[in-house]
Amino acid sequence: MVPDQIIFATDFSPASLAARSIAVTMAKLFHCRIQIVHVFEYVARHPYRIPVEWMIGMIRTDAERQLLEVHQAITMLGVEATTLLVEDGIPEKEILNCAKSYKSPMIVIGTHAIGGMDRFLLGSTAEYVLREADCPVVTVGPHVQPVSATGSFRQLLFATDFRPDSLKAAPFVATLREATPCKLAVLNVQRSDQLPVATTLFDPLRLILDRLGASHTYPETEYLTLHGDAVAQAISNEAERLPADLLVLGVKRASAFITHLAPKVAFQVIAAAPCAVLTISS
Repeated sequence: MVPDQIIFATDFSPASLAARSIAVTMAKLFHCRIQIVHVFEYVARHPYRIPVEWMIGMIRTDAERQLLEVHQAITMLGVEATTLLVEDGIPEKEILNCAKSYKSPMIVIGTHAIGGMDRFLLGSTAEYVLREADCPVVTVGPHVQPVSATGSFRQLLFATDFRPDSLKAAPFVATLREATPCKLAVLNVQRSDQLPVATTLFDPLRLILDRLGASHTYPETEYLTLHGDAVAQAISNEAERLPADLLVLGVKRASAFITHLAPKVAFQVIAAAPCAVLTISS
């Protein structure tokens, strides 16, 4: 399904700056608007009689200023945008509520994910959105550098384990490729405890991904099988080798984990990936 609205959730951090360029690129690809969302929390009731209105006012004024700057930066790139400032809300829930007001939204969010392949921490807001969103979510991790929003991608990487939840991302990958005729690599990482994967498992994907559009001739798709137990590391390394502009994963609804991986591995991919990660939930 083609997105009809990009929900760009920002906290004005460096990760959000990198996410902004992805949001603009997606909006240009799918010819839709961007809803810029910022949520800040405060405790309206507390046991101490300390006036906090002045502090809240300062936070509000600063948030309004930064929202205006983000709005101006986006509209200068030729994309229509609106802003939404939510006070005293829970960020992850407000982001999801905003997305529910559109028929076919896509959420773009930056994360302060830290850690390597042994330990990791995904920001609580991004983690909740990934777990609960029933629309495509683009997560921009700490290793993604801000780039010019050109309105196109040069290289996509689709990592799959051939299970139904993962394969359901394939039609959206095809939609992306129709919008931006670019190189595409399809990756399967085979662990040592798995039976050998037959190359014919790629055949259903070929029928979906290698079709030619009426006005585009696509570069030949690269189908790859790698071997190793460090699945997240292998995916991140391949994204860096290509190099990929966007990594696509199929995930389970309400878990946001790649189906064949231990729960933390999908988050490890996001934390370590050198590019934005698009998750398609089923």
